[in-house]
Amino acid sequence: MHKKLQKMLVMSLVLVLCVAYSGVTWAATAADLSKLVLSKSQVTLEIGDTASVTAKGVYNDNSTENVTIKANWSSANDAVATVNHGTITAVGEGSTTISVVYGSETDSVKVNVTKKVKALTKDVQKLDLKMSDSPTIHLTATYTDNTVDTDASNKAEWAVDDSSVVSVVNGVVKPIGPGTATITATYGKQTVSIPVSVELVKRLDPSVTQVSMLVSENKPVKVSLKATYPDGDVKNDVSALAEWSTSNPAVADVIKGEITAYGPGSATITAKYGTMTTTIQVDVDKTIRLQASEQNIFMHSNETLQNPIKVEAVYPDKAPVDITKDAVWTSSNEKVAFVKQGVITANAPGAAVITAQYGDKSVSINVDVDIPRHLDMPEKISLSLSDNKTQQLELTATYANGQVEKVQSKAEWKSSKEDVVYVSNGMLTAYKKGEADISATYGGVTVTTHVAVDMPLKVDISSKKASLKVGGTYEAAIILDYGSNKPAEKVTDKVEWSSSKEDVAKVDDKGIVTGVGTGTATITGKYDGKTYTMTVEVGLVSELTSPQSLIIMSTGEKKTINLEAVNDPENDPDSLNKRATWKSSSPTVASVDSGGVVTGLKSGKAMITAEYGGKKVTVNVEVDVISKLDASVDYVSLKTAGKQSDKTATVTVKATFSDGSIKDVSSKADWSTSNYKVASVTDGKITALSSGKTTVSVKYGNKTIRIPVEVDNLKYLQTNEVSLNMSVGQTYNLTATATYSDGSEANVSKPAVWKSSRILTATVKDGVVKATGKGKATITVTFGGKSTRVQVTVK
Repeated sequence: MHKKLQKMLVMSLVLVLCVAYSGVTWAATAADLSKLVLSKSQVTLEIGDTASVTAKGVYNDNSTENVTIKANWSSANDAVATVNHGTITAVGEGSTTISVVYGSETDSVKVNVTKKVKALTKDVQKLDLKMSDSPTIHLTATYTDNTVDTDASNKAEWAVDDSSVVSVVNGVVKPIGPGTATITATYGKQTVSIPVSVELVKRLDPSVTQVSMLVSENKPVKVSLKATYPDGDVKNDVSALAEWSTSNPAVADVIKGEITAYGPGSATITAKYGTMTTTIQVDVDKTIRLQASEQNIFMHSNETLQNPIKVEAVYPDKAPVDITKDAVWTSSNEKVAFVKQGVITANAPGAAVITAQYGDKSVSINVDVDIPRHLDMPEKISLSLSDNKTQQLELTATYANGQVEKVQSKAEWKSSKEDVVYVSNGMLTAYKKGEADISATYGGVTVTTHVAVDMPLKVDISSKKASLKVGGTYEAAIILDYGSNKPAEKVTDKVEWSSSKEDVAKVDDKGIVTGVGTGTATITGKYDGKTYTMTVEVGLVSELTSPQSLIIMSTGEKKTINLEAVNDPENDPDSLNKRATWKSSSPTVASVDSGGVVTGLKSGKAMITAEYGGKKVTVNVEVDVISKLDASVDYVSLKTAGKQSDKTATVTVKATFSDGSIKDVSSKADWSTSNYKVASVTDGKITALSSGKTTVSVKYGNKTIRIPVEVDNLKYLQTNEVSLNMSVGQTYNLTATATYSDGSEANVSKPAVWKSSRILTATVKDGVVKATGKGKATITVTFGGKSTRVQVTVK
């Protein structure tokens, strides 16, 4: 039993192997390997680094398979690099080949192994190139073993981010076109970058920045471009190398700097060279205005102008150009008038506006076809059944060309009330009393007149406004105007009269208006069912003024304000001041009485207002208000010794008022001194009292000025002796002389202050020294802030 089972297992295993073998054979025969493809054909590594390469089998049925693990990999030189299932390991410096075999196909990978790069440096930091340049970038590699390779440029991998600007091979750079780019060099795991600019310009200047052109001239404009480089180099014309563009090719276009005009308008031409751009503004047929040979045209239907309307373009710097054929012509109403290149054809009666447009400018021509610009006929007509029952009206048409024509027979006439007045070809016929409106229409224009039959053409009050004085009268009436056919009629007693304000004006049943009190009232007259009004002003003036807009006064002064009234019903200018009402805005500054007399009371400003006849006038008053206060001197120097004239000074003060007038106010000003012991002041007279300094202040109105005063302003003080030798009981007269700042001198022995340092030796009074005992003493004399000493020896 055991052997039988063992035998069955062996047979089963054989069967499985046979099936598996037959499947492999079938698969191999189903698709044959056509080629072997590697993910890399060349690898550069540093010692110790690895790189992975995959192998892909491609079969003749276009199917693929990753055979990296199945393939056989080998290295031609294991001392340089080894390989294991596609993983290449760098062993030593040098080059070798990695071979791959799968089935009947083989492929290989070139491997370069270098020392491990520790640092990579470049000999330039950036490049600014012109198209003619071709520099070489030199790389220096420092390896981990501290060896240095100064020529690593041909070993690095080079790349550029914009191949339209430059190309680079083994460090050799060649410009391709203007612009900027970045060159990258990679060696091992180290990378350096170099920014590159080609044709980098600092300035790009066109020969012109604005161009004005005419299409009709057909003259292209050549623009040159001057390029200035950062190093100062200049290319006078790079227009052929620049990139040109236009904002509006329908107006102007450009090729290599040559601008051609194509149509009216404006365009901006842009030139780009290197990293700079510049623009040129182009105006084509830029006109100030368009002018037409005709502005208003009158035509008859089916008429065509023999000559076209001429339209010219007016330029700021050129003679006008005929653009009749180039303009775009339109009609506001082609049923009335049609236009083509300035030739107008009238189609039907009416009005149209012909417009010629060229560029952004246009001009219009008014065209009237069989229509008048104006129709005239009498505005109002009066007829009478008993006298002038009929009347022929004239209708006058004025055309755009100035022609005048009587067209009453051509017009269409209508009457609003044919039972009152009938009209035919302008002939009026009255049938009964009443009113009617007659209209005449010709060429689309209508005028109307009013016709009255045995009725007034106009009814109104005799006046719309009347001015009365209190107690004055005016006769109001209703006036019936019949025109030229009958005299006007005045009606008063058939009118119902009334007043809006009986306390201002009253009216009796005869229309007599009487002024009662100051104010305005409306007088109303009712006649034949209609109301008519007039305004009555009582005791009012139309204007109240004063020739004095500003009064300048001093305290206690009186001045009179004069008034002038326009349309004063009293008509008595002499009594106008008494009839006005007066008021002061500040009665403590300036008061005003009932006659307009103003009195200045204290410094300040006030407004005096006079009111009369419903009007007011204001006069500004300034009392002791000054714009400037000036003293005759800025500084005073006095002396307490010497002549009397040296002891006093008189200062004059003048005030300048707002109207420009100047007045001496010395006696009216307030004077004061900051130190009354040094100097006193009265009405501008300053008197020296003692040596020292003080300030004299003078105030007038709203201004104050200050004058510094110095009394006894000395340069120095000296005595006739500087030392004395005396005997007891002897006396000696010392003299003290003051020298002032103005150079004058004075004997100040008596006003000076004398002092002895030792009265047991010597005493002094008013300069007289007396020896009282043996010894030494110092005599000190002081005056005007100065002192000096005399040494005294008594034996």
